[in-house]
Amino acid sequence: MRSLIIAQAIKQHWPAAEISFILSKDAPYATSCPFPYFLLNNSPTKEVTAVNQLVTQIRPDVTVFDCSGRASQVRHAKTCGSKVVFISQHKKKRKRGFSFSRLPYLDAHWITQFKFVDGDFTWLEKLKLALCKAKQPQFIGPVFSQPAANLPAEFANLTGKEFVLWAAGGGGHTYKGVPATEVFYQAAKLLKQPQLQHIVVTGANYQGTLAETGQIQLVKSIPNAELMTLVQHAKLIVSGGGDIMGQAIALQKNIVAIPVAKDQPTRIAKCLEQGLIYTSALAQAEIANQAKLALAQPLQQKLNIIPGLTYVLDYFKAIFEPSQS
Repeated sequence: MRSLIIAQAIKQHWPAAEISFILSKDAPYATSCPFPYFLLNNSPTKEVTAVNQLVTQIRPDVTVFDCSGRASQVRHAKTCGSKVVFISQHKKKRKRGFSFSRLPYLDAHWITQFKFVDGDFTWLEKLKLALCKAKQPQFIGPVFSQPAANLPAEFANLTGKEFVLWAAGGGGHTYKGVPATEVFYQAAKLLKQPQLQHIVVTGANYQGTLAETGQIQLVKSIPNAELMTLVQHAKLIVSGGGDIMGQAIALQKNIVAIPVAKDQPTRIAKCLEQGLIYTSALAQAEIANQAKLALAQPLQQKLNIIPGLTYVLDYFKAIFEPSQS
């Protein structure tokens, strides 16, 4: 999704740009990619030879490895004359970008996490940067599409009304056998306030069945630009501790974040320390109570965050419009 957001933004700013994706044929989004794509039998990370052959054939100006790619693929792209970009979203992936087998060959390393969450560069990372004379990675934060001024057409009935956006994530997370999406849905039903509406994003991986009510509107999944528009217009965001939480923070929204996956508690705790969110355990009554508190006492964020996509477009502008950079 992040790569798609970047690709769509590039195409919008530079319509003549030729963009293609290398995907696994088994990926659920493989045949719905709106850009030209090449399908491989396995993950591109495992198909070293096939990816290298495609890079040799295409000779791209820029090759982007989004939390993926073997070191040999990175080196090959550089050998083919391509600018090489590596994207990491947490410390484990970030470590790969600092390996001696990749670091000297990277033209850019974008860390899509807040510095206060991921932590500043360690002494070892600084040493590696110095030894390799490498460019320092950038903490660009969450990457998301620019929200629109008006709500998407299917939610036009909410124009001028107050609503809460509920999004537990992709829909596949469970707690004690119960989908997190269903816990969110039940919490939304508990949060009864006059004139307050709810949008519950169930997630593409949710396999259950929920019913809409007079106050609850359901949507399985929507494009990021539309989702960010809903985030921008919502009175409150109730989310997991993944991408939507970071995107909502960047948009300075009122948020209740709930850990729905094992990698999220630490991230949520860091955001809580900064006074950026409310939080709750994954229990419907507690979520509803925290949501009531957040609605009554919205947090006033003090972070001034430049959207991650701004850094990305500045990078490509320097490549596509060097005389104007």
